[in-house]
Order: sequence, then structure tokens, then C-alpha cells
Amino acid sequence: MLGCLEVDVDGVPVNLGGPRLRALLARLVAADAHPVAVSALVELLWGLDAPLDADRTVRTYVSRLRKAIGSPELIITRAPGYLLRGDPDLVDAVRFERLAAAGHRSLEAGRPDVAIGQLAAALRLWRGDAYEDFPGLPALTSEGRRLAQLRHDAVQDRIDAELATGHGQHLVAELEGLTTSHPENERLWGQLMTALYRAGRQTDALEAFRRARLVLIEEFGVEPSPVLTDIHRRILTQDDNLLGPGPQRAQHTDQLEAALAAGTQALCVDGSLLTSRQQFEITFRLAEQAGDAAGQALAVLGLCGLWVHEHRTATTANQMRSRLRHALAAVDPRSPLALRLRIRLAGESQYQHAEHDEILAVLAEARLAGDPVAHAEALSIAHHCVLGPDHGRLRQTLALELIGESDRTGRPIDRLMGLLWHTIDLFMAADPHAERRLGELEHLLADREHLAVGFAVTAMRVMLTIRAGRFEEAEKLALSCAELGQEAGDADAMGWYGAQLVAIRWFQGRLAEVLPMLDELVHSTTLSTIDNSYFAALAAAAAITGDQRKAASSLARLTGHGLAALPRSSTWLVSMSGIAEAAYRLGDTATATQVYEQLRPFADLPIMPSLAVACFGSAHHSLGIAALTTGDIDRAVRHLHTAIQHNLALGHWPAVVVCRIRYGQALLLRGRPGDAAAGEREVVAGTEHAAALGMSITALLD
Repeated sequence: MLGCLEVDVDGVPVNLGGPRLRALLARLVAADAHPVAVSALVELLWGLDAPLDADRTVRTYVSRLRKAIGSPELIITRAPGYLLRGDPDLVDAVRFERLAAAGHRSLEAGRPDVAIGQLAAALRLWRGDAYEDFPGLPALTSEGRRLAQLRHDAVQDRIDAELATGHGQHLVAELEGLTTSHPENERLWGQLMTALYRAGRQTDALEAFRRARLVLIEEFGVEPSPVLTDIHRRILTQDDNLLGPGPQRAQHTDQLEAALAAGTQALCVDGSLLTSRQQFEITFRLAEQAGDAAGQALAVLGLCGLWVHEHRTATTANQMRSRLRHALAAVDPRSPLALRLRIRLAGESQYQHAEHDEILAVLAEARLAGDPVAHAEALSIAHHCVLGPDHGRLRQTLALELIGESDRTGRPIDRLMGLLWHTIDLFMAADPHAERRLGELEHLLADREHLAVGFAVTAMRVMLTIRAGRFEEAEKLALSCAELGQEAGDADAMGWYGAQLVAIRWFQGRLAEVLPMLDELVHSTTLSTIDNSYFAALAAAAAITGDQRKAASSLARLTGHGLAALPRSSTWLVSMSGIAEAAYRLGDTATATQVYEQLRPFADLPIMPSLAVACFGSAHHSLGIAALTTGDIDRAVRHLHTAIQHNLALGHWPAVVVCRIRYGQALLLRGRPGDAAAGEREVVAGTEHAAALGMSITALLD
């Protein structure tokens, strides 16, 4: 297709026949393995002058094409028309796109020598203009224009690759012609200036900048970009880095590539966030010294890590966003690398405000861009930004899409992250198959350990052990989990441990013991900026111990602007649960009313924070407690009875105990005929079950 249409079978050219037969085949090729409607083929071949029997004629043409090609199975009938099926590499345009994309990735990964071979092979496939023998057919000329743009991009990538290996002088003539043909293209002007400088023609290089600036101002009304201006400045200051990788710079490049590879290995293969940060920081410094914009961009992306908002302090978070913005300004804005930077910037910004519109918009762009790595990263980051209770179905869609996209990226980390997210989604949705998915994830980790994902998986095992009522085992496992998180360098190591310990002590009836820990955790710099769950836990613990001033103060921090103002973060449900308990203990009916209104749409969800690292039972329990506080006993009875059933389905035996006791208390308060006996039975049954699990019911009976 890259020139006049040619078809051969086993190296022997095939005579396809007249122009309509050729156009029909070209249109099927351009559809890229998608069916083309018969009506579209009729419009292509005859326009508005189609004969009455055009549909039948199209079928005849298809039959003739099948015979000419000698392989009928290549063109198949597929509603609403026909589809060209076969190995994509049978088409030169497809081979070109694959090789050009591979060359671009090699260039961005800092392997210009590899990129040169790939890009040169891609460009050698061209014999003229794509679809050049179909100038009057819009569907084919538009595809020809698209391929021409990709060819132009591949030429520029090939020149960048040659410049990166130290070449320059032999590129001058080619670049002079290209800048004449494309005077608006600043990338070409920058390449020409660099090539001239490398050829020892500093004056000509500066003159090229003057010409570029004149064209840009007079014809397009814009000043040169900061990138082009920076090349001009470096020529004026005779920056040695513009001369290419001499022996010393080659050694510097080797160090940079080694640090980049070590960081990638640590992050994507080993799961050591700590080691990856160290190696990517080295990469960033080396790339900064070398003026390597792509190297800096890859280093910054690596420094951001697997999760969103890994850098919790205001200083480190702002430094990371600043680095991302500077890296974005220094790379080609149309490149996949620029897209990956914009994806990460959107995620880092939106997560801290519990928003997601921008990251979902960039995800939609990534789906269309065709770069599998950018698409996979956008899916994972977007998933992290929608961890609140409102978007369970969206999360599952994103996770499954990421698992599917991992086949295209070829990166095991993408499959691992997709499976991790899907496992978390199922737990947070109370799906009965969640543990099955967790087992699949553990089986995958058994083949290749990944510290960061292993930390999250172990945390879910802690949660399940608590739900089983094995508190002593859960406490030991929680401590081991925290140690694993610290080894991995995860900022959530102690935060998750705190949540798990609060869950254990709550169900044991010993929440007062963690009050000092909660006093410290609420001010921890490792907590997310939108995590309010520890203020809620502190309010509940203080209320249980009788410290009403501390309880009221902690509660006021959350209710000052109304509960509707609290961000719907990954810990929002837990915050609502803690607020409900504190309001009940304090007799705060106004707050309890707000809790009920906010939490009611999510009644059937389990109360879980973040990545399913702890579980406090059914949300119906918190709704029942809120109803008890407001004096709506009938409603409280209904919610608490439902909570018992939901907790049984979860296999959350400690939560079943708590709900049965509270349900019994609610029945006793209601005082209808038969309620007293039923209430006593529930309290007795709950008390006996509590004793079997080693739970103290003193706090629950308060």
C-alpha cells in the first residue's frame, strides 16, 4: 500500500483487474481487520451514481478478488459487509507502523542504535505515497494522509536517533530539504541546528535559528518554543553536550542506562519501591547533567512509583509535580512519553482532591493513541483515583481492561496490577468470588515475588483473618505485613497496620488501648491528604473511653463544613462508620442524621478502607447505629437485622457478634410484643459467640 497498490502471491505479482476491483481491495486493507459495510463499498466505487444492482456487483467483485488472490479465506463475509483477514504483516503499511512504533519506543528508552535499525527498516518499505493511485477516493486519501504523517514522524525519530549516537554532518542536506518543506516544524529546525553545530558550522547553526524564528513569526505569528530557544542558547554557550556522546559522554550514557534499567527492575519486577526511588533519582541526576529530556522524563515517571500520591509530604509532592511539568515541557508534546507524563500529572493532581474527570479524559485519549504502555498506565492510575464507594462498576471495568491490555504491553507488572485491582474491587463489592481471585493473584506471585503487590496481598489476608475471628493470628500477621511494607518502601505500611490494629481492638472490645496510637496517626505525614478515617476512629475511641471532650473535638474536625463536604476517598466509608459510632456514644443526633443521609446509598457495601486491608462489616450496621441515635428504632432494627445477614455472607464472624448484640438491644428498646424475648435471645447468642471468639462485650453493651 506504500506506493501504487501491488499484490503478490509467493512472490508472483497478481493482476487484480480494473480500478474498481483494486479500489475495493484497498478499502478492505485500509479498514485494518474491521468489516466494511456493503453500502460503504458501493459509495466508494460509484459515489452518488451507483446503479440499482450495485450491491450484487460488489458481491461479484469480491468473488473475483478471491479468485485472483487464490485464497478465498482472506476475504470473508462479516456483517454488515466484508472483512480482510490474515496475518497483519502481509500488509506493508502494517509492518511499517509496527517497526516505526518499535523504533520510537527504543529511542525513548535510550537505545538509539537499536532505533536506527528499526526506523530505517520501516522507511525502506515506502515505494511512493501511500494509496497514491486512488486520489479521488476520500476514504483512501485520508488513510494515505495518516500514513504520510506517521512516515514524517518516523523520519524525525530516525534523525533524532542518529543525532543521539553522535552523527550530524551527513544529516545537514536532508534537514535543509525537510525544513524547506515543513517550515512550521520546530523539531526539524532544532535537528538542523544541532547537525550544523556538530559539523563545525556554528554560524550556520545560529543563522538557521534566525531563519526559523523569522518564518514562525511572519507566517504563523508565534515565537520559537522554549525547546528551540534552549538549543540556540546552548550553541551560543558552546555546550559540549550538543557535540554528541564522546568517550566520556558515552560512559555517562552507560551509567544512565544502567541506573534506568536497575530502577525499572526494582519497580516492575522486584516490587522494591525503596530501591526503585534510589535508582530513578540517580537516573534523573545523570539525565539532567546530560541534557537528556527523555531520560529525565522516564526517571520522573519511575520516581512516581506504582501508586498515586506515593510522596505524601507537601514538599515531596510539589517537587514531584514540578518535575513532571518540566519533563513534559521538554519532550515532543505528541509523543507517547508526553502522554504518559500528562497521565501521571492528572492522576497526582486529581487524587489529592478526590476527583477523577481529568484523569478519565486523559484515559480516553490514551485509548485512541495506540500506545499500550501509556494505555496501561492510564488505566491503573485512573483506577487509583476512583477508589471511593461511588464507582465500583467503573473500577471493575478499568481493572479488567488493564488485564487485557497487559497482553499488548508485554509487561508482567501490568497483568499483576490489573489482577490486584480486580481482586480489591471484588472484596469492596462483597463479591462471593473475591477470595478465588485472591488465590489466583497469590499463585501468580508464587512464580515471581513482587514486594509491593505482595504487601497488598498480605494485607488482604490480614483482613480475612480478622473476619474469621482469629485475632491473635491476625495481629501477628498484621505486624509481618507492616514489616513487608516497610521493606518494600510503601508509604502506607504503618497506616495500614494502624487500620488493622484498630479493627482487631474494636472487635475485641479493647479500642481504648489504641487511643495513644490514634493520637499520633492523625498527624502522620504518611497518611493521604484525603484520609479522614483516623479522626473518625479517634472520635469513636475517645467516646468509648469516656473522654467526651476529645471525642467531640475530633468529630468537629469532620463535621465543621457538613459531612457532605468530606471527599469520597478510599477511606470514606470507614470515616462514616467511625463518625456514626462516635455520634451514638455522644448522643449527637444532628451528626447521626447526616451520617444516615450520606451512607444510605451505600448500605449494601462492606465498610472497608483503601485496598481492602481491613473490614468493619456491613454498612447496614452503621446505618442502624445512626438510626438508634436519632431515635428511629424501627429503622434501626431493620438495618441491624440486614447487617447480620450481610456479615454472615461475608464470613465476618466478629461483625456478626456485634450486630446480633446491637440488634438485640434495638429490639429491647422497641418494646413491641415478642421483642423482649427475641432481644434477649440475640444478646445471649451474641454474648456466647463473643466469648468463643475471645471478644469483650463490655464496650458493646454500653
